[in-house]
Amino acid sequence: MKLEKSSEKLDKYYGRLKKGKAREIKPSHVEKIIRKLKDKKLSLLEDVAETDKEEKTARLELKLDIVKEQIERAEWLLREIDGK
Repeated sequence: MKLEKSSEKLDKYYGRLKKGKAREIKPSHVEKIIRKLKDKKLSLLEDVAETDKEEKTARLELKLDIVKEQIERAEWLLREIDGK
């Protein structure tokens, strides 16, 4: 799943939560997004380690920061819908 798609899904779920429709969000769907984001994070970490070019490393680290933020958002959402 591309990073953009994960972000779009999270935004959609956040919209549902704001509208009071949290019941429509299945925890398994959010967990799936978290797994995919964590896989993406590992992939980016590997790419950063293998890259010698400073420009590419900077771009990858920016993406890595975005992925970390999205993981935090998804974990927060999961706690909210689970009632924890």
